Amino acid sequence: MCHRRFVRVKWILFAAAPMILLPMLAAAQAVTTQLTATEVFDPFDVFGGGAVGAFVDPGTVMCPGTQPTGNPMQPCPAGSRIHVRGLSVTTRIVSQSPLLAGWFHSEGSADFDADASGHVWGTFRLELDSGGVWIGSWIVDRTKVDNENVWVGRGKFVARGTGGSVDGMQLRFSEVLPGFMPFAIAYIGSIDAQVLAPPPAQ
Repeated sequence: MCHRRFVRVKWILFAAAPMILLPMLAAAQAVTTQLTATEVFDPFDVFGGGAVGAFVDPGTVMCPGTQPTGNPMQPCPAGSRIHVRGLSVTTRIVSQSPLLAGWFHSEGSADFDADASGHVWGTFRLELDSGGVWIGSWIVDRTKVDNENVWVGRGKFVARGTGGSVDGMQLRFSEVLPGFMPFAIAYIGSIDAQVLAPPPAQ
Protein backbone atom coordinates (compact mmCIF):
# COMPACT_ATOMS: atom_id res chain seq x y z
CA MET A 1 0.00 0.00 0.00
CA CYS A 2 2.77 2.39 0.94
CA HIS A 3 4.52 1.59 -2.31
CA ARG A 4 1.40 2.42 -4.34
CA ARG A 5 0.92 5.69 -2.44
CA PHE A 6 4.56 6.61 -3.07
CA VAL A 7 4.22 5.88 -6.77
CA ARG A 8 1.03 7.99 -6.98
CA VAL A 9 2.66 10.95 -5.19
CA LYS A 10 5.72 10.63 -7.41
CA TRP A 11 3.54 10.63 -10.53
CA ILE A 12 1.58 13.70 -9.37
CA LEU A 13 4.80 15.59 -8.69
CA PHE A 14 6.23 14.54 -12.07
CA ALA A 15 3.05 15.66 -13.89
CA ALA A 16 2.98 18.98 -12.04
CA ALA A 17 6.68 19.72 -12.59
CA PRO A 18 6.23 21.48 -15.97
CA MET A 19 3.57 23.81 -14.51
CA ILE A 20 5.91 24.69 -11.68
CA LEU A 21 9.23 24.86 -13.50
CA LEU A 22 8.27 26.51 -16.82
CA PRO A 23 7.21 29.85 -15.27
CA MET A 24 10.40 29.82 -13.20
CA LEU A 25 12.54 29.15 -16.31
CA ALA A 26 10.70 31.82 -18.31
CA ALA A 27 11.34 34.37 -15.58
CA ALA A 28 15.04 33.48 -15.57
CA GLN A 29 15.42 33.99 -19.32
CA ALA A 30 16.79 37.19 -20.82
CA VAL A 31 14.44 39.81 -22.24
CA THR A 32 14.96 39.87 -26.02
CA THR A 33 14.40 42.91 -28.23
CA GLN A 34 14.36 42.56 -32.04
CA LEU A 35 15.92 45.46 -33.97
CA THR A 36 16.95 46.39 -37.50
CA ALA A 37 19.69 48.69 -38.74
CA THR A 38 21.79 49.64 -41.75
CA GLU A 39 25.58 49.76 -41.93
CA VAL A 40 26.96 52.41 -44.30
CA PHE A 41 30.58 52.50 -45.50
CA ASP A 42 31.34 54.97 -48.28
CA PRO A 43 34.58 56.87 -47.56
CA PHE A 44 35.03 57.90 -51.23
CA ASP A 45 31.39 58.97 -51.80
CA VAL A 46 30.77 56.19 -54.32
CA PHE A 47 27.01 56.34 -53.70
CA GLY A 48 26.82 60.11 -54.01
CA GLY A 49 25.30 60.84 -50.63
CA GLY A 50 28.44 62.22 -49.01
CA ALA A 51 31.45 60.44 -47.57
CA VAL A 52 30.70 58.11 -44.64
CA GLY A 53 33.33 56.22 -42.69
CA ALA A 54 37.03 55.82 -43.30
CA PHE A 55 39.89 53.40 -43.81
CA VAL A 56 41.76 53.79 -40.52
CA ASP A 57 44.51 51.30 -41.41
CA PRO A 58 44.69 49.58 -44.84
CA GLY A 59 46.41 46.63 -43.22
CA THR A 60 48.76 44.33 -45.08
CA VAL A 61 47.79 42.90 -48.48
CA MET A 62 49.42 39.67 -49.69
CA CYS A 63 48.92 38.03 -53.07
CA PRO A 64 50.14 34.41 -52.87
CA GLY A 65 52.34 33.68 -55.90
CA THR A 66 52.41 37.28 -57.11
CA GLN A 67 52.67 40.93 -55.98
CA PRO A 68 50.05 43.48 -54.86
CA THR A 69 48.88 45.94 -57.51
CA GLY A 70 48.60 48.99 -55.25
CA ASN A 71 45.05 49.53 -56.56
CA PRO A 72 42.52 49.44 -53.68
CA MET A 73 39.74 48.32 -56.05
CA GLN A 74 41.85 45.38 -57.30
CA PRO A 75 44.59 44.86 -54.67
CA CYS A 76 45.90 41.67 -56.30
CA PRO A 77 46.10 40.81 -60.01
CA ALA A 78 42.83 39.43 -61.40
CA GLY A 79 42.62 35.68 -60.89
CA SER A 80 44.97 35.56 -57.90
CA ARG A 81 44.15 35.02 -54.26
CA ILE A 82 43.89 37.94 -51.82
CA HIS A 83 45.01 37.77 -48.20
CA VAL A 84 44.53 40.78 -45.92
CA ARG A 85 45.67 41.19 -42.33
CA GLY A 86 44.97 44.02 -39.88
CA LEU A 87 42.52 46.04 -41.98
CA SER A 88 40.80 48.66 -39.81
CA VAL A 89 37.76 50.73 -40.84
CA THR A 90 35.11 52.98 -39.34
CA THR A 91 31.53 52.74 -40.59
CA ARG A 92 28.19 54.17 -39.56
CA ILE A 93 25.33 52.11 -38.08
CA VAL A 94 21.96 53.78 -38.74
CA SER A 95 18.96 52.65 -36.69
CA GLN A 96 15.80 54.04 -35.16
CA SER A 97 16.86 52.40 -31.91
CA PRO A 98 19.44 54.11 -29.68
CA LEU A 99 20.65 50.60 -28.78
CA LEU A 100 22.32 50.32 -32.21
CA ALA A 101 22.86 53.78 -33.72
CA GLY A 102 26.50 54.87 -33.64
CA TRP A 103 30.00 54.57 -35.10
CA PHE A 104 31.25 51.08 -35.82
CA HIS A 105 35.00 50.47 -35.55
CA SER A 106 36.26 47.11 -36.81
CA GLU A 107 39.56 45.39 -37.38
CA GLY A 108 39.75 42.25 -39.45
CA SER A 109 41.50 39.86 -41.76
CA ALA A 110 40.43 38.08 -44.94
CA ASP A 111 41.35 35.10 -47.08
CA PHE A 112 39.84 35.30 -50.57
CA ASP A 113 40.23 32.89 -53.47
CA ALA A 114 40.69 33.83 -57.13
CA ASP A 115 37.01 34.86 -57.35
CA ALA A 116 37.38 37.16 -54.31
CA SER A 117 35.17 34.78 -52.33
CA GLY A 118 36.16 33.55 -48.90
CA HIS A 119 36.17 34.33 -45.21
CA VAL A 120 36.56 37.57 -43.27
CA TRP A 121 36.83 37.76 -39.48
CA GLY A 122 37.75 40.15 -36.71
CA THR A 123 36.69 42.26 -33.75
CA PHE A 124 34.57 45.38 -33.41
CA ARG A 125 33.53 48.22 -31.15
CA LEU A 126 30.21 50.01 -31.68
CA GLU A 127 30.20 53.38 -29.91
CA LEU A 128 26.57 54.39 -29.43
CA ASP A 129 25.40 57.97 -29.92
CA SER A 130 23.33 57.58 -26.75
CA GLY A 131 26.28 56.39 -24.66
CA GLY A 132 27.66 52.94 -24.01
CA VAL A 133 29.70 50.60 -26.17
CA TRP A 134 29.19 47.18 -27.71
CA ILE A 135 32.45 45.17 -27.89
CA GLY A 136 32.57 41.90 -29.77
CA SER A 137 33.70 39.75 -32.69
CA TRP A 138 32.42 38.84 -36.14
CA ILE A 139 32.81 36.50 -39.09
CA VAL A 140 31.64 36.96 -42.68
CA ASP A 141 31.40 34.42 -45.50
CA ARG A 142 31.66 36.15 -48.90
CA THR A 143 30.61 34.56 -52.19
CA LYS A 144 30.56 35.73 -55.79
CA VAL A 145 27.31 35.58 -57.72
CA ASP A 146 27.73 33.40 -60.83
CA ASN A 147 28.52 35.33 -64.02
CA GLU A 148 28.03 38.68 -62.28
CA ASN A 149 30.36 41.30 -60.79
CA VAL A 150 28.44 41.01 -57.54
CA TRP A 151 29.60 39.63 -54.20
CA VAL A 152 27.44 38.95 -51.16
CA GLY A 153 28.77 38.73 -47.64
CA ARG A 154 26.74 37.11 -44.87
CA GLY A 155 27.96 37.90 -41.40
CA LYS A 156 27.39 36.91 -37.79
CA PHE A 157 28.25 39.31 -34.96
CA VAL A 158 28.20 38.91 -31.17
CA ALA A 159 29.00 41.46 -28.48
CA ARG A 160 28.60 42.49 -24.86
CA GLY A 161 27.51 45.95 -23.75
CA THR A 162 29.51 48.23 -21.47
CA GLY A 163 28.25 51.49 -19.98
CA GLY A 164 25.20 53.57 -20.84
CA SER A 165 21.86 51.84 -21.39
CA VAL A 166 23.52 48.64 -22.72
CA ASP A 167 25.64 47.82 -19.70
CA GLY A 168 25.53 44.07 -19.05
CA MET A 169 23.44 43.34 -22.16
CA GLN A 170 24.30 41.03 -25.05
CA LEU A 171 24.03 41.76 -28.76
CA ARG A 172 23.91 39.35 -31.67
CA PHE A 173 23.05 40.16 -35.24
CA SER A 174 23.26 38.90 -38.77
CA GLU A 175 24.09 41.12 -41.73
CA VAL A 176 23.87 40.88 -45.50
CA LEU A 177 26.59 42.89 -47.29
CA PRO A 178 26.29 43.22 -51.08
CA GLY A 179 29.30 44.51 -53.03
CA PHE A 180 30.25 45.27 -56.61
CA MET A 181 34.04 45.09 -56.45
CA PRO A 182 36.55 42.33 -55.63
CA PHE A 183 37.62 44.38 -52.62
CA ALA A 184 34.88 46.24 -50.75
CA ILE A 185 35.61 49.96 -50.70
CA ALA A 186 31.92 50.87 -50.26
CA TYR A 187 28.84 48.99 -49.11
CA ILE A 188 25.44 49.28 -47.44
CA GLY A 189 24.58 46.32 -45.23
CA SER A 190 21.22 45.21 -43.83
CA ILE A 191 21.20 44.17 -40.16
CA ASP A 192 18.75 42.04 -38.16
CA ALA A 193 19.65 42.18 -34.48
CA GLN A 194 18.69 40.83 -31.09
CA VAL A 195 19.50 42.63 -27.86
CA LEU A 196 19.34 40.41 -24.77
CA ALA A 197 18.88 42.13 -21.41
CA PRO A 198 19.17 40.36 -18.05
CA PRO A 199 15.80 39.30 -16.62
CA PRO A 200 14.11 41.78 -14.28
CA ALA A 201 15.03 41.39 -10.63
CA GLN A 202 12.45 39.37 -8.70
